[in-house]
Amino acid sequence: MSQPPKSVLLPSSPHSRADIRWRQIIWFIISTFAITWLIVLPLFFIKDPAAFQGLYTPVVVVMMFIPAFVAWLIVRKTRPKAHRARSLGFARHRPLPRLFGYLALAFLLPISVGLLSLPIASALGLYNADLTHFSGLREAFDEAGLSDMPIQTIFVTQIINVVLAACFLNLIPALGEETGWRGWLTPQLLPLGIVPTIIITGIIWGLWHTPVLLLGHNYPQLPGWQSVLFMVIFSTLIGGIFAWLAIRTNSVWPAALGHSTLNATGGLPLLFSADTTFDTAHVGITGTTGWLVAAVILLVLIGTRSFKPAPVPSVNPDTAWPSDYSDLSNS
Repeated sequence: MSQPPKSVLLPSSPHSRADIRWRQIIWFIISTFAITWLIVLPLFFIKDPAAFQGLYTPVVVVMMFIPAFVAWLIVRKTRPKAHRARSLGFARHRPLPRLFGYLALAFLLPISVGLLSLPIASALGLYNADLTHFSGLREAFDEAGLSDMPIQTIFVTQIINVVLAACFLNLIPALGEETGWRGWLTPQLLPLGIVPTIIITGIIWGLWHTPVLLLGHNYPQLPGWQSVLFMVIFSTLIGGIFAWLAIRTNSVWPAALGHSTLNATGGLPLLFSADTTFDTAHVGITGTTGWLVAAVILLVLIGTRSFKPAPVPSVNPDTAWPSDYSDLSNS
């Protein structure tokens, strides 16, 4: 098969398949996985539930920065100083209104996937909704000692929490991951083509979660091997959408916001549930019904050939960054 046209390559991508830096990619995978296991491993030996809960979130947050750290080490060693930021997905954004449009999509798409999964799960008998009394949400707040709060206040508060978490609280840790996955790795694989890049990156990203999945992350009701399989499928589908955001803007920021919003919407099914718990293996954005929605979106993006990088505008010598000229030379 011939080399893919340059329209599917980013300025930081190798020019052809023969130019793919496989040694760097292999070192990225080995180092990222090894450091992640070293950081998470102590959690497997903590028997006290309170101590485990106290350490779990800080460990996971540190874990999210590892892909960016390893990618930065590789770029620092292999790329000229003026090209390093661009190689990690931090190119200069022009024009800004276009970037803001994709940032809005990055916020709305994960929420849409999560919400659309709920009627599908309900129709399949996998989810009990209560759109009148929001009894699951009410019960959860009663158990937390907040029974005096009106349900309308609780609902609005939860929506505000999702927005704040997506746009602020989760954004920097999500950027840590996306700098590695979509900022650095995705452009390195793009000469293989869009679909192979999505599949390879999705498998790597999903398997990287293995240590926390074995601790019950995302799919606590599934055996370890199945939770890893579920995470690989989910990571491939949602990662394809994040790759589209990154490629369309030549920027890691929309993918980071999408990832941050994804993390903020994990508990979204509780807002409309008749129960205080739901089956995360099948309900919500990470569940099988969420996969269906994400798969439809991804297939539409691939089918319409929407994976096209942002056009590189002409450079004004009076305001240009040094990396702007290399962007033009690779366009």
